[in-house]
Amino acid sequence: MKTKSICLVLMTVLLAACGMNATLKTDTDKVASAAAAIADFDLPAGYSPEFSASLGDYALVSYTPGDGHSHLYLIQSQVAADADKLAQAMKDIVPGASDPEFRMTVLETRPITVRGQETTLIISEGITEEGETYRQVMAAFQGKGGPALLVLSEPVTRWNQETVETFIASIR
Repeated sequence: MKTKSICLVLMTVLLAACGMNATLKTDTDKVASAAAAIADFDLPAGYSPEFSASLGDYALVSYTPGDGHSHLYLIQSQVAADADKLAQAMKDIVPGASDPEFRMTVLETRPITVRGQETTLIISEGITEEGETYRQVMAAFQGKGGPALLVLSEPVTRWNQETVETFIASIR
C-alpha cells in the first residue's frame, strides 16, 4: 500500500513536471464519474472507491476493500493506437512466464468476452515483499473512451474465482 501511494505521487509529480495536467481525486462521486467514462460494472462485494487519476490521455480508477492488500484498477487511454500496443503486450504473456522483478508467474491465459468483445484473461500469482502470496487477473478491453485494462489483485487467502468471473462478466 505504501509503495503504491509513493509510486502514484511520483508519477503524478513527474507527469506534471513534463507539462502534463495530472489530477488525483479521492471523492467517491469523482471516482464513480471517472469509472463510468471507462465502463459500467458491478463492484465485487466489499470494494469501494479509493481514487481516480487523470494523467494526460490516461484515466485510472482504483477500488479497494480496505484490507491494504487487494486492489482493483481500471485504466483507459484516449489514444486509439494504444489498443494495438496493449494487445501485443498481452499476447506476449504466456503461461509459465515469470517476472523476477515482480515475482509473478503466469498461471493461465484464456479467452473471455468483455463488453461484447473477445479478449484474453491473464491469471498470475506472485509473492509480495512481505512474503504473502497473491493472485492477479488482467484483461485488455475496449472501454467507452478507448483501449482499457483491468487489473485485479488479491491475497490468495481472499481470492474467489467465482467472484472475479462475476465481476468481469458485469463489465458492460
